[in-house]
Formats: sequence, structure tokens, C-alpha cells
Amino acid sequence: MELKQKFELELLNLKQAIATYAAVLTLTDDTKYTAIELDAIKNGKLQKFEYCTELSWKVSKVFLELRTAEIFISPKLVYKNLLLNKLISEPLYKMLLNTLEDRNKLSHIYKEEMYNEVYKNVNTHLGAFKALLKVLSTNQNQP
Repeated sequence: MELKQKFELELLNLKQAIATYAAVLTLTDDTKYTAIELDAIKNGKLQKFEYCTELSWKVSKVFLELRTAEIFISPKLVYKNLLLNKLISEPLYKMLLNTLEDRNKLSHIYKEEMYNEVYKNVNTHLGAFKALLKVLSTNQNQP
């Protein structure tokens, strides 16, 4: 598959992932759910967050390869180079780094307080993903 086609397919996947992430965030933690259901909803939100985090940096990696002909192998380098190439703002860069930090907390630290700390940020992270999607979509046809 050609790199441009790969990017377009990955971008579509990211758009769909962000849409389902936004949809699951509309489920509120109210009294109409049992404790087990609330836990499942919380887990679902965090799983969607992790999925969007992975897709976001991987789509950005392909985007950068198309734009700069360079290949970056780590999420932080990908976001740093989006910033250095003036494709994202510094505030968005910091927000994207926060998504990576929170994803790493979920992946490497198994403490309930970390889990709850990351959960508090799920709505903020949605904003970062939407902003990145806008950048990638707006610039997808530019050299």
C-alpha cells in the first residue's frame, strides 16, 4: 500500500475512533447504573482513550513521513517534530504529551489512584485528539 493511501486509511480510522470515544464519554456516571456497570463504563472510556492515543501518534508518524520524508519511531519524537515543523501549537504539543503520559500510567502502573487520576482527564484528552485530527485533516493534501 502506498504511504499516502496508508495515511488516508489511518486518518479515517482515527476519525472513527475519536467519534466513538466522544460517544462513550456521553455516558454519565449517574445512579441509573449498578456499581459493576459503572466500572465497565469507566473501563470502556479508558480503553477508548488508550486506543485513540495509539492511533493518534501512529497517524501523525505517517503524516510526518509524507511531509518530511523522515521516520520517527517514538510518540514523543513524532509530536516534537510536528511542533518543530510548525504543524501544531505548543499548547497542543503539551496536551498530546499529557495523553502519552496518562496512557503510560495505565500501561505500567497498576494502582487504583493512578487509574482514577487518568480517568479525570478523559474529556481533556478528547479535546487534544480532536485538535490533532483537525490539523491532520486540514494539512493532508499539502506537500
